[in-house]
Amino acid sequence: MKQILRYLVPTAVFVIFAFWILAVKNGFMLRWYDEMSLFEPGTASLNEFLHYPGGIFRFAGTFMTQFLFYPALGAGALIILWLLCAWLTGSAFRFSGAGTPLCFLVPFCLLASILHFDEACLTFESQGYVFYNTIGFTFSIAAYALFVCLRRYRYAGAAIAVILPLLYPLAGFFTLLAAAMCAIALSISAVRDKNAYLLAVPALSVILTAAVPPLYYRFFNGTTADNDYLYLKGLPELTMNGYDMYLWQPFAIATALLVIFTLVSAFTDREKTKSSKTAAWSSATLFLAGMICCIGADARKSEQLRATVLMIDAIERHDWKKATHIMSLTKESPNYTMCVLDNLARAYCGMPRKSTEGMTTETRDFRHNEDFTINAFVDVPVNHNIGRFNQSHRWATENNVLYGKRVYFIRYIVRNALMNGDIDFARKFNRQLKRTMFHRRWAEETERYLDNPELIKTLPDYDFLSALRSEEIMRGE
Repeated sequence: MKQILRYLVPTAVFVIFAFWILAVKNGFMLRWYDEMSLFEPGTASLNEFLHYPGGIFRFAGTFMTQFLFYPALGAGALIILWLLCAWLTGSAFRFSGAGTPLCFLVPFCLLASILHFDEACLTFESQGYVFYNTIGFTFSIAAYALFVCLRRYRYAGAAIAVILPLLYPLAGFFTLLAAAMCAIALSISAVRDKNAYLLAVPALSVILTAAVPPLYYRFFNGTTADNDYLYLKGLPELTMNGYDMYLWQPFAIATALLVIFTLVSAFTDREKTKSSKTAAWSSATLFLAGMICCIGADARKSEQLRATVLMIDAIERHDWKKATHIMSLTKESPNYTMCVLDNLARAYCGMPRKSTEGMTTETRDFRHNEDFTINAFVDVPVNHNIGRFNQSHRWATENNVLYGKRVYFIRYIVRNALMNGDIDFARKFNRQLKRTMFHRRWAEETERYLDNPELIKTLPDYDFLSALRSEEIMRGE
């Protein structure tokens, strides 16, 4: 009974904590991440992903991102994957009893990577980000667990250690990580058994791990990957500049943890640590530290961003009063983006506008640059709602091309084309939304106006403010 409780208690705590902080506290952000992605089914899309190392995980992650349309459903899918990851961790590294909480450290890292993923998603192709990292690390752990299971059979474990680097075109960084873990385990066994011949297998695995990525880039002409950070392909397309370090941290920590787990499992006695009080307190402390780190990652997200996302959602639904109400509840000083959105809502509500004179855009770094958020949150929706459809279309199209296809921008491309009377163009992009799982309903409702253009006058968008009043919105004049 005691052993069962040692497994159930951390599992229950993790599930409740993860669901609360994702679905309850940040459900609106999950829904926004779905807006910032687009899954295109079909072999053409799959082939495009397969021409990138680890692309198969990105394809799966982009598909799974659709479930974030319903935050509880998306959070539930993530938690199931993390529970699988934890179970595989326990099986691969022989964590049980007192060591059970250690199984959740990698899932905590992956949870933190989502919690502090904020407006950065606007500045790189981040489709599938919420899911594909979890799928990738789960693959790495599963591959190592298979190696541990089969290494008792002659040559089977060695074969896996050699084969894994060859899977780089499919799994990218994650298969290299698994190969490195296998090489470490085999090297420790060879040294322990004082068998120099056994070192040949991990040596070959390391050579392949080092050689396969450059060879792939050199000879596979169809790849869409560049030569930068070849060994990290499969992880998010981030840079090594300082402003991206906070985004790298969860993945670096998760990788380090897996290497440490490999070493610990090779040098410790499972039966002794299973009931050790020191191990129990240590693993419980690390488990608690994981929760605290996730809370810290969530706290890093500014109230301005939270309020902006909520205001954008209200404007999308033409709930102008709610948009102004959100603005009134914000405790932090509003930024320029929030003030413009508030002025738009106030204009539709017949309320006096507030001046934005003297306000400057905030630029902490490349990932937190308000000029980027203005493109997405002001230039696209505000211009559309004051009748400047060509301006709105320009920014929606530019962002959609520059940073990858996204539901949010495609919806405005359709709306602007519809209001401009370009029915064929609107229908072309509307078909992309019809192929999605949950945005299909919006596309089908819009198709009614495409088939009957005379109904456009009944749209809420049709009763727009005059473009001559744009200064009143942008500057509050």
